[in-house]
Amino acid sequence: MIGEEILSELMILLIAGLAALVLTLEDWRGWLLAWALMGAGGGWLLQQTPGVPGQLASLQVLTSALLALLLYLTGWQARKAAPKTLTSRPPVHWRFRALAALFFHYLARILAARFPIPIAPAPILITTYTLIGIGLLIATLGRSPLQVGLGILTMFSGYGLFYFSVQDSLLAIGLMAGMNLVIAFLTAALTLVRQEASA
Repeated sequence: MIGEEILSELMILLIAGLAALVLTLEDWRGWLLAWALMGAGGGWLLQQTPGVPGQLASLQVLTSALLALLLYLTGWQARKAAPKTLTSRPPVHWRFRALAALFFHYLARILAARFPIPIAPAPILITTYTLIGIGLLIATLGRSPLQVGLGILTMFSGYGLFYFSVQDSLLAIGLMAGMNLVIAFLTAALTLVRQEASA
């Protein structure tokens, strides 16, 4: 029991750290790798949650991997044709972004402790609040359509973790996966349009 709590706590910190890497890293390949690993961590956390079918955890991991692959191919195409497409504005200093991510994680822990939702376990709530907060930061501070899209997808990942932990309707889960796919395609399209404009 204590070992499971320690593992859950380590996974919460790992997911929050990976989301913070998406926020702080300068290289688009690093964003995508950290984001894909974050999705895998979310799948593991779902698998450890009582009452959640194992297929949902696998779906979370598979969706994250496919979206990361789609966005990687988009970023590779954009980088090859127009190198400035992915980094056009001066970045906000990485120290500020790291402190902001730490603040949101701390705020998520306070929210989960002060306003618990009985139908969701505490590790899921902390991770959900953390991903929504850091995803909002990524989308707000993003310097390219790719990073803004990753921020929106991070927010949806946080909400998806919460939703998967309390609901197992295949139709609703399919709709959520479809929405993530639409956001990824819009992100890819905007990145390639910006590439053409920069070329």
